[in-house]
Amino acid sequence: MAAPAAPAAAAAAAAAGAAIIAETTPTLVYLPFRAMAETTRMLFAYGNIPYRDEAIWGMVFHERRKSMEFPWGKTPVLKIPGFRTVAQSGALARYAAKQAGVYPQDPIACAMSDSIYELAQELCTINPLVNCFVGHQFHAIRADYFKNVLPPALIQLEIELTRAQQTSGGQPFFAGATPAHGDFNAFHHLDNAMLLEPDILQRTESLSEWFGRMRSLPQLQGFLSNRPVLNGIGEDPGLEDRLGVRITQRAPPGRAWLVDGCWSFEE
Repeated sequence: MAAPAAPAAAAAAAAAGAAIIAETTPTLVYLPFRAMAETTRMLFAYGNIPYRDEAIWGMVFHERRKSMEFPWGKTPVLKIPGFRTVAQSGALARYAAKQAGVYPQDPIACAMSDSIYELAQELCTINPLVNCFVGHQFHAIRADYFKNVLPPALIQLEIELTRAQQTSGGQPFFAGATPAHGDFNAFHHLDNAMLLEPDILQRTESLSEWFGRMRSLPQLQGFLSNRPVLNGIGEDPGLEDRLGVRITQRAPPGRAWLVDGCWSFEE
């Protein structure tokens, strides 16, 4: 009769291990979007930094915001055990970059990477465009974005990448031999834009090559292939995992966890 104790002990040990992980691992909290938290996710993936990924929406989001859980009343936030909840996407991305070891130590190199990061932030309309807007609003904003917003930014990025490579002896990234936080933020926004217009980099050869190098980074490549697919753009945007579970802002129950690229409704 003592034999069943072994599985029970193993289950108890696993539960205890999960509790320890929960107590020591930061939790990223955001809406079910591929948007303002995506650069942080990419940086965590690149640095193999463990974190928990919680999506909330609907009444769950509204109730937690009403309780003042989120600084500034917004997500994404990063809940760091033993400290505080950190808000603002740029703060989260810089934290993740430092944890991943890709935040430049040299003040000048850091400032240059910050400038790329901030230019990418100016392209952020692509985030609600692919994650939120539908119908006439979607079509109107899409037309303006790809006519007036993105084209001059692509030219600027091409020029800055060329200058960076000229002064660094032809290094492959904006930051030099390895990518920094600016590279990842630019990549995210261009990657989202290419969901609608896959050929946007045809006229910017250096930028196109840089994009290919970013996509080929092994850790980033694994993250991109594993994450849920963003589909229904312009009509009913949602994130669908490889098991066919699809979450939109209207879907019950208002809270889920992203575990190994798949949705789980159990914490």
